[in-house]
Amino acid sequence: MNDILDLPAERDLPPKSAHVMRARILGSVRPRAARTPRLRAAVAGVVLLAVASGVAAVVWERPDRSPVQVLAMGAGELSPTLRDAAERCHWWNSPQRQTRQNPSERPVPVSLADLAVAIERGDRALVLFMNDVGYATCDVEWAGTARESGGSATEPWPHGEWLPGPVQRLLLTSTESDGGDVSVSGRVSRRVHRLVLDHGDGHTTAARLSEGAFGLMTSDARLKAGNAPELVSYDAKGTEIDRRPLFQAEDQLEHCYAGPDGKRIYGKPTSGCRPAEKWRG
Repeated sequence: MNDILDLPAERDLPPKSAHVMRARILGSVRPRAARTPRLRAAVAGVVLLAVASGVAAVVWERPDRSPVQVLAMGAGELSPTLRDAAERCHWWNSPQRQTRQNPSERPVPVSLADLAVAIERGDRALVLFMNDVGYATCDVEWAGTARESGGSATEPWPHGEWLPGPVQRLLLTSTESDGGDVSVSGRVSRRVHRLVLDHGDGHTTAARLSEGAFGLMTSDARLKAGNAPELVSYDAKGTEIDRRPLFQAEDQLEHCYAGPDGKRIYGKPTSGCRPAEKWRG
């Protein structure tokens, strides 16, 4: 691919503009993001959630036409356009490029073999790489073309293999500020054998699980935050083991979660924290 399509270095932006852009895209999230003005929804969109574990949230404009949707779990399932997006995301998150643009950051080295989830809708794609060190994720528009734009984030796992319960979201996007078409990706614990999005109106969308990663996307414009959609986890026997609001930040969840030593590592300070769970990856 042509390197002239690389995202602009953050230092090329006026300092005030760069700060505002980062705040809008990632809120209090630690990973940095650099985006071109062409990704209008990311620059002007509404941040749905921002949590210390590194969740990135973006609002996408609904395309004029009904887009084709593809969900891939691993490099072997990629469509040609998703492969372009994955390769671009891999380059954007390479240690050489990350170090050059953000010397103070700790980029996570990933390879295409670390691809866990890739979701495509129309001309936009979401890509998530995960390994034992951390994760790298991107949203890409018009991958592999002269109109290519997007943004990326990378971060080591803040608490290693420990999750805030059975499920941890890493990326959430939607076509509206409070619902619409939704794409979600993340990781699950060893107890989770089934994960669904309960829309709160009698409809559900099942996530795909693979090697401790999950991905799902909906095309249901009726999905609204007002209906209290939730991610629901089930164990191998089909028993519900967890239910949590889709649009709620991780640090605002009802329960806190503690590591093996009993110290709180996720959630608001409260008494009686639940045990953190091991990632099944």
